[in-house]
Amino acid sequence: MPTTDNDRDMRSPSPSGSVLSFSSGMFHSYVVGSISLSTVYNVFTGFFLHTANAQDLIREFGGRLVQDTEEHERLEYQHRALTLTLDSLYAAPDLVRAAMIPSQSYTPAAVDLGTGSGQWAVEFAREFPHASVVGIDIAPPAPKGPVPPNCRFEVDDVNLPLDHYTKCFNVCHMRAIDHGVYDYRGLLYRVAQILRTNGVLLVVVGDLRLYQHDRTPFPVDVKEGDPGWCATQALFWGNHNNALTRGEATSARYKNAEWMSKCPYYNSVGYEDVYIPLGPWMTGLDARCTHIAQLMQANAKRILGAFRPVLIANGHDLATIDRLISVGVPYSQL
Repeated sequence: MPTTDNDRDMRSPSPSGSVLSFSSGMFHSYVVGSISLSTVYNVFTGFFLHTANAQDLIREFGGRLVQDTEEHERLEYQHRALTLTLDSLYAAPDLVRAAMIPSQSYTPAAVDLGTGSGQWAVEFAREFPHASVVGIDIAPPAPKGPVPPNCRFEVDDVNLPLDHYTKCFNVCHMRAIDHGVYDYRGLLYRVAQILRTNGVLLVVVGDLRLYQHDRTPFPVDVKEGDPGWCATQALFWGNHNNALTRGEATSARYKNAEWMSKCPYYNSVGYEDVYIPLGPWMTGLDARCTHIAQLMQANAKRILGAFRPVLIANGHDLATIDRLISVGVPYSQL
Protein backbone atom coordinates (compact mmCIF):
# COMPACT_ATOMS: atom_id res chain seq x y z
CA MET A 1 0.00 0.00 0.00
CA PRO A 2 1.37 3.48 -0.83
CA THR A 3 2.74 5.42 2.12
CA THR A 4 1.65 9.02 2.60
CA ASP A 5 3.79 11.80 4.03
CA ASN A 6 1.68 11.69 7.17
CA ASP A 7 2.38 7.98 7.53
CA ARG A 8 6.10 8.61 7.34
CA ASP A 9 5.86 11.27 10.03
CA MET A 10 4.24 8.79 12.38
CA ARG A 11 6.55 5.80 12.09
CA SER A 12 9.95 5.28 13.61
CA PRO A 13 12.37 2.78 12.05
CA SER A 14 11.26 -0.19 14.16
CA PRO A 15 11.23 -3.79 12.90
CA SER A 16 7.88 -4.41 14.58
CA GLY A 17 4.64 -3.24 13.01
CA SER A 18 0.89 -3.68 12.78
CA VAL A 19 -0.82 -6.77 11.41
CA LEU A 20 -2.71 -4.66 8.85
CA SER A 21 -2.84 -0.99 7.94
CA PHE A 22 -5.59 0.64 5.92
CA SER A 23 -6.84 4.15 5.21
CA SER A 24 -9.87 5.90 3.73
CA GLY A 25 -9.16 4.66 0.21
CA MET A 26 -9.65 1.04 1.30
CA PHE A 27 -13.17 1.54 2.71
CA HIS A 28 -15.68 0.46 0.09
CA SER A 29 -18.60 -0.43 2.39
CA TYR A 30 -19.41 -0.40 6.09
CA VAL A 31 -20.82 -3.08 8.33
CA VAL A 32 -22.57 -1.00 9.76
CA GLY A 33 -37.62 -5.38 36.05
CA SER A 34 -34.94 -5.62 38.61
CA ILE A 35 -34.27 -1.92 38.49
CA SER A 36 -37.80 -1.17 39.72
CA LEU A 37 -37.90 2.15 37.84
CA SER A 38 -35.29 3.66 40.17
CA THR A 39 -32.57 5.76 38.58
CA VAL A 40 -29.40 3.81 37.96
CA TYR A 41 -26.19 5.50 36.93
CA ASN A 42 -23.17 4.21 35.11
CA VAL A 43 -20.14 6.29 36.04
CA PHE A 44 -17.28 7.03 33.70
CA THR A 45 -14.07 8.47 35.07
CA GLY A 46 -12.05 10.67 32.75
CA PHE A 47 -8.35 11.22 33.28
CA PHE A 48 -6.10 13.53 31.36
CA LEU A 49 -2.33 13.53 31.56
CA HIS A 50 0.37 15.83 30.27
CA THR A 51 3.69 14.24 29.35
CA ALA A 52 7.16 15.24 30.34
CA ASN A 53 10.09 13.70 28.46
CA ALA A 54 9.35 10.00 27.80
CA GLN A 55 11.81 7.11 27.96
CA ASP A 56 11.80 3.69 26.33
CA LEU A 57 9.70 1.49 28.59
CA ILE A 58 8.68 -2.15 29.04
CA ARG A 59 5.38 -3.91 28.38
CA GLU A 60 3.24 -7.08 28.49
CA PHE A 61 -0.53 -7.59 28.07
CA GLY A 62 -3.74 -9.36 26.68
CA GLY A 63 -7.58 -9.90 26.68
CA ARG A 64 -10.48 -8.30 24.75
CA LEU A 65 -14.24 -7.99 24.06
CA VAL A 66 -15.36 -9.60 20.80
CA GLN A 67 -15.59 -7.01 18.01
CA ASP A 68 -18.50 -7.60 15.64
CA THR A 69 -21.40 -5.68 14.12
CA GLU A 70 -23.45 -5.74 17.32
CA GLU A 71 -20.49 -4.63 19.43
CA HIS A 72 -19.73 -1.76 17.05
CA GLU A 73 -23.39 -0.71 17.28
CA ARG A 74 -23.13 -0.73 21.08
CA LEU A 75 -19.93 1.31 20.95
CA GLU A 76 -21.71 3.86 18.78
CA TYR A 77 -24.39 4.32 21.47
CA GLN A 78 -21.69 4.68 24.12
CA HIS A 79 -19.73 7.11 21.96
CA ARG A 80 -22.74 9.34 21.37
CA ALA A 81 -23.72 9.31 25.06
CA LEU A 82 -20.25 10.30 26.24
CA THR A 83 -19.74 12.91 23.52
CA LEU A 84 -23.08 14.56 24.32
CA THR A 85 -22.35 14.43 28.06
CA LEU A 86 -18.97 16.12 27.62
CA ASP A 87 -20.31 18.33 24.80
CA SER A 88 -17.00 17.41 23.17
CA LEU A 89 -14.97 14.45 21.90
CA TYR A 90 -12.56 14.88 24.79
CA ALA A 91 -11.95 16.36 28.22
CA ALA A 92 -9.24 18.96 28.92
CA PRO A 93 -9.92 20.83 25.64
CA ASP A 94 -7.27 23.51 26.29
CA LEU A 95 -4.53 20.87 26.66
CA VAL A 96 -5.69 18.93 23.62
CA ARG A 97 -5.94 21.96 21.33
CA ALA A 98 -2.55 23.22 22.46
CA ALA A 99 -1.02 19.81 21.75
CA MET A 100 -2.54 19.76 18.24
CA ILE A 101 -1.29 23.19 17.15
CA PRO A 102 0.43 22.92 13.73
CA SER A 103 4.20 22.67 13.86
CA GLN A 104 6.89 23.33 11.26
CA SER A 105 8.95 20.38 12.50
CA TYR A 106 6.29 17.65 12.35
CA THR A 107 2.66 16.91 11.52
CA PRO A 108 0.54 16.89 14.69
CA ALA A 109 -0.79 13.38 15.27
CA ALA A 110 -3.24 11.54 17.50
CA VAL A 111 -3.89 7.86 18.21
CA ASP A 112 -6.99 6.12 19.50
CA LEU A 113 -5.91 2.89 21.22
CA GLY A 114 -8.70 0.33 21.27
CA THR A 115 -10.59 2.34 18.68
CA GLY A 116 -13.52 -0.11 18.45
CA SER A 117 -15.87 1.15 15.74
CA GLY A 118 -13.34 3.85 14.86
CA GLN A 119 -15.84 6.68 15.26
CA TRP A 120 -13.80 8.70 17.76
CA ALA A 121 -10.76 8.64 15.46
CA VAL A 122 -12.85 9.69 12.45
CA GLU A 123 -14.47 12.61 14.27
CA PHE A 124 -11.18 13.74 15.80
CA ALA A 125 -9.61 13.71 12.32
CA ARG A 126 -12.44 15.89 11.04
CA GLU A 127 -11.95 18.35 13.90
CA PHE A 128 -8.19 18.57 13.22
CA PRO A 129 -7.85 18.26 9.42
CA HIS A 130 -4.22 19.42 9.55
CA ALA A 131 -3.30 16.41 11.73
CA SER A 132 -2.80 12.68 11.20
CA VAL A 133 -5.03 10.34 13.21
CA VAL A 134 -4.60 6.59 13.69
CA GLY A 135 -7.11 4.18 15.25
CA ILE A 136 -5.70 0.90 16.55
CA ASP A 137 -7.68 -2.20 17.50
CA ILE A 138 -7.48 -5.98 17.43
CA ALA A 139 -10.25 -6.06 14.78
CA PRO A 140 -11.07 -3.80 11.82
CA PRO A 141 -13.31 -0.82 12.68
CA ALA A 142 -16.68 0.05 11.16
CA PRO A 143 -17.04 3.84 11.29
CA LYS A 144 -20.21 5.44 9.98
CA GLY A 145 -19.83 7.69 6.99
CA PRO A 146 -16.72 8.47 4.95
CA VAL A 147 -13.29 8.27 6.56
CA PRO A 148 -11.35 11.52 6.11
CA PRO A 149 -8.04 11.30 4.25
CA ASN A 150 -6.05 12.24 7.38
CA CYS A 151 -7.37 9.19 9.29
CA ARG A 152 -6.27 5.58 8.99
CA PHE A 153 -6.58 2.38 11.00
CA GLU A 154 -4.16 -0.29 12.15
CA VAL A 155 -5.18 -3.84 13.07
CA ASP A 156 -2.90 -4.46 16.01
CA ASP A 157 -2.92 -5.59 19.64
CA VAL A 158 -2.01 -2.91 22.18
CA ASN A 159 -0.67 -5.71 24.36
CA LEU A 160 2.17 -6.05 21.85
CA PRO A 161 5.05 -3.62 21.34
CA LEU A 162 4.29 -0.19 19.90
CA ASP A 163 7.93 0.64 19.24
CA HIS A 164 7.11 1.55 15.64
CA TYR A 165 5.24 4.58 17.06
CA THR A 166 7.94 5.87 19.41
CA LYS A 167 7.46 9.63 19.98
CA CYS A 168 4.93 9.86 17.13
CA PHE A 169 1.80 11.31 18.78
CA ASN A 170 0.70 14.52 20.44
CA VAL A 171 -2.56 13.05 21.79
CA CYS A 172 -3.41 9.48 22.82
CA HIS A 173 -7.02 8.50 23.57
CA MET A 174 -8.06 5.29 25.36
CA ARG A 175 -11.71 4.62 26.16
CA ALA A 176 -12.92 1.60 28.13
CA ILE A 177 -10.11 -0.72 27.02
CA ASP A 178 -9.21 -2.01 30.49
CA HIS A 179 -10.92 -5.37 29.85
CA GLY A 180 -8.53 -5.95 26.98
CA VAL A 181 -5.38 -5.21 28.96
CA TYR A 182 -3.52 -7.42 31.42
CA ASP A 183 -1.12 -4.78 32.74
CA TYR A 184 -2.91 -1.45 32.68
CA ARG A 185 -0.43 0.26 34.97
CA GLY A 186 2.34 -0.83 32.64
CA LEU A 187 0.31 0.49 29.71
CA LEU A 188 0.43 3.98 31.19
CA TYR A 189 4.22 3.79 31.16
CA ARG A 190 4.33 2.31 27.67
CA VAL A 191 2.04 4.95 26.20
CA ALA A 192 4.56 7.55 27.35
CA GLN A 193 6.92 5.95 24.82
CA ILE A 194 4.69 6.90 21.87
CA LEU A 195 3.83 10.43 23.07
CA ARG A 196 5.85 13.45 22.09
CA THR A 197 7.00 15.93 24.73
CA ASN A 198 4.01 17.93 26.02
CA GLY A 199 1.64 15.33 24.61
CA VAL A 200 -1.69 14.53 26.22
CA LEU A 201 -3.08 11.16 27.30
CA LEU A 202 -6.88 10.96 27.58
CA VAL A 203 -8.26 7.95 29.46
CA VAL A 204 -11.93 7.06 29.94
CA VAL A 205 -12.76 4.10 32.19
CA GLY A 206 -16.26 2.77 32.90
CA ASP A 207 -17.22 1.63 36.38
CA LEU A 208 -18.84 -1.81 36.61
CA ARG A 209 -20.51 -0.70 39.83
CA LEU A 210 -23.90 0.93 39.33
CA TYR A 211 -25.13 3.88 41.37
CA GLN A 212 -28.49 5.00 42.68
CA HIS A 213 -29.95 8.48 42.23
CA ASP A 214 -28.11 9.72 45.35
CA ARG A 215 -24.86 8.33 43.86
CA THR A 216 -24.48 5.59 46.44
CA PRO A 217 -23.41 2.32 44.82
CA PHE A 218 -25.62 -0.72 44.59
CA PRO A 219 -24.27 -3.48 46.85
CA VAL A 220 -22.25 -6.13 45.05
CA ASP A 221 -22.11 -8.73 47.82
CA VAL A 222 -25.84 -9.50 48.17
CA LYS A 223 -27.88 -12.42 46.86
CA GLU A 224 -30.97 -12.30 44.68
CA GLY A 225 -33.95 -11.30 46.79
CA ASP A 226 -31.88 -9.42 49.37
CA PRO A 227 -32.44 -5.66 49.84
CA GLY A 228 -30.51 -3.65 47.27
CA TRP A 229 -30.01 -6.56 44.86
CA CYS A 230 -30.10 -5.56 41.18
CA ALA A 231 -29.96 -7.95 38.22
CA THR A 232 -27.93 -5.58 36.07
CA GLN A 233 -25.43 -5.02 38.88
CA ALA A 234 -25.17 -8.77 39.42
CA LEU A 235 -24.30 -9.28 35.75
CA PHE A 236 -21.84 -6.38 35.64
CA TRP A 237 -20.08 -7.54 38.78
CA GLY A 238 -20.05 -11.14 37.63
CA ASN A 239 -18.15 -10.03 34.56
CA HIS A 240 -15.82 -7.99 36.78
CA ASN A 241 -15.01 -11.06 38.87
CA ASN A 242 -14.52 -13.22 35.78
CA ALA A 243 -12.09 -10.66 34.38
CA LEU A 244 -10.12 -10.81 37.62
CA THR A 245 -9.72 -14.57 37.21
CA ARG A 246 -8.39 -13.98 33.68
CA GLY A 247 -5.88 -11.46 34.98
CA GLU A 248 -7.41 -8.49 33.17
CA ALA A 249 -6.97 -4.95 34.47
CA THR A 250 -10.40 -4.43 36.02
CA SER A 251 -8.85 -2.44 38.86
CA ALA A 252 -7.93 0.35 36.46
CA ARG A 253 -11.10 2.29 37.31
CA TYR A 254 -10.17 2.37 40.98
CA LYS A 255 -6.38 2.65 40.68
CA ASN A 256 -5.89 5.03 37.77
CA ALA A 257 -5.51 8.20 39.84
CA GLU A 258 -2.86 6.55 42.03
CA TRP A 259 -1.01 4.97 39.12
CA MET A 260 -0.98 8.15 37.08
CA SER A 261 0.19 10.31 39.96
CA LYS A 262 3.10 7.94 40.63
CA CYS A 263 4.18 7.66 37.01
CA PRO A 264 7.24 9.91 36.57
CA TYR A 265 6.61 10.49 32.87
CA TYR A 266 3.45 12.56 33.32
CA ASN A 267 2.53 15.80 35.04
CA SER A 268 -0.68 17.83 35.42
CA VAL A 269 -2.81 14.78 36.22
CA GLY A 270 -6.51 15.59 36.45
CA TYR A 271 -9.70 13.55 36.58
CA GLU A 272 -13.44 13.75 37.11
CA ASP A 273 -16.36 11.37 37.55
CA VAL A 274 -19.25 11.68 35.10
CA TYR A 275 -22.55 10.06 36.15
CA ILE A 276 -24.90 9.13 33.30
CA PRO A 277 -28.42 7.79 33.98
CA LEU A 278 -28.82 4.21 32.80
CA GLY A 279 -32.24 4.96 31.34
CA PRO A 280 -34.76 7.83 31.22
CA TRP A 281 -36.58 7.02 34.46
CA MET A 282 -35.56 10.04 36.47
CA THR A 283 -38.19 12.77 36.58
CA GLY A 284 -37.30 16.28 35.44
CA LEU A 285 -34.86 15.32 32.68
CA ASP A 286 -34.88 17.69 29.71
CA ALA A 287 -34.95 16.36 26.15
CA ARG A 288 -31.15 16.33 25.82
CA CYS A 289 -30.56 14.48 29.10
CA THR A 290 -33.36 12.03 28.27
CA HIS A 291 -31.68 11.24 24.95
CA ILE A 292 -28.31 10.69 26.67
CA ALA A 293 -29.99 8.37 29.20
CA GLN A 294 -31.61 6.39 26.38
CA LEU A 295 -28.28 6.04 24.60
CA MET A 296 -26.62 4.72 27.76
CA GLN A 297 -29.56 2.39 28.32
CA ALA A 298 -29.11 0.96 24.83
CA ASN A 299 -25.37 0.61 25.49
CA ALA A 300 -25.94 -1.23 28.77
CA LYS A 301 -28.55 -3.60 27.34
CA ARG A 302 -26.22 -4.64 24.55
CA ILE A 303 -23.17 -5.06 26.74
CA LEU A 304 -25.11 -7.52 28.89
CA GLY A 305 -25.43 -9.67 25.77
CA ALA A 306 -21.69 -9.31 25.16
CA PHE A 307 -21.02 -10.49 28.73
CA ARG A 308 -23.19 -13.60 28.23
CA PRO A 309 -20.66 -15.99 26.61
CA VAL A 310 -17.95 -14.91 29.04
CA LEU A 311 -20.16 -15.54 32.07
CA ILE A 312 -21.27 -18.94 30.73
CA ALA A 313 -17.68 -19.92 29.91
CA ASN A 314 -16.74 -19.18 33.50
CA GLY A 315 -19.30 -21.58 34.91
CA HIS A 316 -22.41 -19.43 35.40
CA ASP A 317 -25.73 -21.15 34.81
CA LEU A 318 -27.11 -20.48 31.31
CA ALA A 319 -30.77 -20.24 32.34
CA THR A 320 -29.94 -17.87 35.20
CA ILE A 321 -27.83 -15.61 33.00
CA ASP A 322 -30.54 -15.40 30.33
CA ARG A 323 -33.19 -14.66 32.95
CA LEU A 324 -31.13 -11.86 34.49
CA ILE A 325 -30.38 -10.38 31.06
CA SER A 326 -34.09 -10.42 30.17
CA VAL A 327 -35.05 -8.40 33.27
CA GLY A 328 -31.88 -6.34 33.61
CA VAL A 329 -32.12 -3.27 31.38
CA PRO A 330 -35.18 -2.79 29.14
CA TYR A 331 -34.79 -1.56 25.56
CA SER A 332 -35.87 1.95 24.69
CA GLN A 333 -36.72 3.43 21.32
CA LEU A 334 -34.08 5.79 19.94
